[in-house]
Amino acid sequence: MPPTATMEDIKAYLRRCEKGEVTSEDLPPCPRCNVESHYFKDHACRERTFLVVLDMVVQPIRAYLIRFRCPGCGKTFPFYPDFAIPYKRYTRQTITGFAERYVDSDDSYLKAVMDKDEKSVPGYAHGEKTLAPSTVHRWVTSLARLVNTTQRALDLICQENPKTSICRDLAQWVVPRSKYRTQARKTSLFNCFRFLAAEALFKTVFHSSVFTKLAITCAFA
Repeated sequence: MPPTATMEDIKAYLRRCEKGEVTSEDLPPCPRCNVESHYFKDHACRERTFLVVLDMVVQPIRAYLIRFRCPGCGKTFPFYPDFAIPYKRYTRQTITGFAERYVDSDDSYLKAVMDKDEKSVPGYAHGEKTLAPSTVHRWVTSLARLVNTTQRALDLICQENPKTSICRDLAQWVVPRSKYRTQARKTSLFNCFRFLAAEALFKTVFHSSVFTKLAITCAFA
């Protein structure tokens, strides 16, 4: 199965929250008025339930999202830990893992969510329901929308390593004809593949937290 954030990852983040170690210094400057993030003020702290997939079971765990406020213009910014994606309950590792499993293979959405050894899909506690193939479809669509994040990541990779072939390699990738019926869906699949490839290479060139900061910058620019 694709990787997931572990309970230990989330609990470690919770301990950072409790100790006041999550600060606005991890955020980029305000895109509206350019005030540096270390001037941001605490604004709110909200509880949020995340979903992790452990031993083929979808398990909920509660964490906090801390929001900061720019003193210059009043704009607020949430701090997203490495395992979180805006508006998604599943962890980033799960979302990108299943999306990559689909776009980088000939698998259908059903096969993408199925464990190939156990021939089953992740289920919720108490047997209420299972992870639906349509959920992976939505995840692919969401990642495909992160065009600005992808392009910024590719720009930074090329600046760090001008000899990289990442752009040529991406241009040569062909979306399997069996995976789309419309041009719009073909574009979504291609953009999702570009995002996943850029993220993977970015993390080999830079520290993983830099990608998180980059994603936040593009999301609120």
